[in-house]
Amino acid sequence: RFGLITGFLLVGGVIAIRFPLEDERRENWSKRTAVRSLKDATPPSLELVHVSNIWRHGDRSPTAAMPGEKAPEELWTFGGGGWGELSPIGMKQHYDLGKKLYDRYAADNIFLSETYKAGEIFVHCTDKNRTIVSAMANMAGMYSRPKARVSTDYPDVPAWPTFFVPIPIHTELSGNDHIGDPEAKCPRQDDLWKLVHQTQDYKDANVEFTLKTLEYLMEAIGVDESAITFDNIYQIHDNMLIENIWFPDNFSEWYPYYTDEVKDNVETIYDWGVDLINGIMDDKIVNGVDLTKEIPIIRGGPLLNDVVAKARGVMQCRLQEAHDHSNGCSEADHFYRRLKYHVISGHDTTLGAYLTVLGAKKMVVSGGYPHYSAAILTEFFIDSRNGGTDQVFRVIYHDSDETDFRVITPYVKGCAQDFCPVEVLQKLAADFAPPGGIDELCQQRIAV
Repeated sequence: RFGLITGFLLVGGVIAIRFPLEDERRENWSKRTAVRSLKDATPPSLELVHVSNIWRHGDRSPTAAMPGEKAPEELWTFGGGGWGELSPIGMKQHYDLGKKLYDRYAADNIFLSETYKAGEIFVHCTDKNRTIVSAMANMAGMYSRPKARVSTDYPDVPAWPTFFVPIPIHTELSGNDHIGDPEAKCPRQDDLWKLVHQTQDYKDANVEFTLKTLEYLMEAIGVDESAITFDNIYQIHDNMLIENIWFPDNFSEWYPYYTDEVKDNVETIYDWGVDLINGIMDDKIVNGVDLTKEIPIIRGGPLLNDVVAKARGVMQCRLQEAHDHSNGCSEADHFYRRLKYHVISGHDTTLGAYLTVLGAKKMVVSGGYPHYSAAILTEFFIDSRNGGTDQVFRVIYHDSDETDFRVITPYVKGCAQDFCPVEVLQKLAADFAPPGGIDELCQQRIAV
């Protein structure tokens, strides 16, 4: 039954050299000095005026059953029970991240206020329980602490959770949120994926190594060829990863065929798929369509443009108030006059799409998607040395709950240093702006 395994594992031995240059650069990046404190490596002339934080939710249950599933939905009881719910581990991951963020931005009123102020913070979540609860846990880590004021930040009620400060979480109907969810409804993206199937990159990913792996899994599980494909192997990858964490005593009994070697090969195929779905490929032109441009425009363009637009609004108002600049900040711009910290609570795909439009995906995450509670902080500064005319940004990455914040700005396209002119980010946003708006673009079909 398992006779195919030896054949495709021999092929798998060469896969480790797929990203030698990227792995080397990633190792160099990982040695960079951590910047846990806002003052770490920040010149005194730079005034922080806005932070955009895009994070992935925490640890969760599988989102659906996979072929050959042995852990049905009723076994997943945490988070209210069911598929795709945040676990207590995931809640703790974001609570801990919230504490790190408080120390970086709010302790001693360094940037944000020590106690919650509604005008400073805006939290947007995709319409999924796991992203909403992650945001709730993160905000609790930031502001549900002894500095919270009774009868001001929370009610004087004996049964009220100690120091708990409720903070608003905003969302948009699932399927319509093109800012937070790269998988939102978009017929044009479906067409682009069909074009990806015609690329040499897709054909190279479906070589003998992949086909033998898929055939082996189908035989071991007892399903036909339509059940497990290159396009849906992510479900096997995700479920196996999660179930091995939550049911380690049952895992080998449930899935004796899923050895370490098979796991490694599935992960390799999964990594190829992640690159392709984000438009990261060499054979980029199909039927006159540049997939490396058109796919990121849909998946990451709305998010990058939202980040840049909010930062621009904040900086315009800040320059007018602090440096008496005449610009586009009006008396009606109360949102931008007070906003300091904007959050997108999303998914691994959200971070992957953002890193792709920044040009940094393969340098920061050489394979697959970011981990649970990974976060990308884009910090915007005004340089006071020239009367506030110079504006720069820095991109910070939080890999997981086991790491600190690290600078990744040099991996952004057009940047070479830790701080980069805002114009570079604005140009990237313009390059990936959906023509006519994302809703209109998504309805423009492509002949395949």
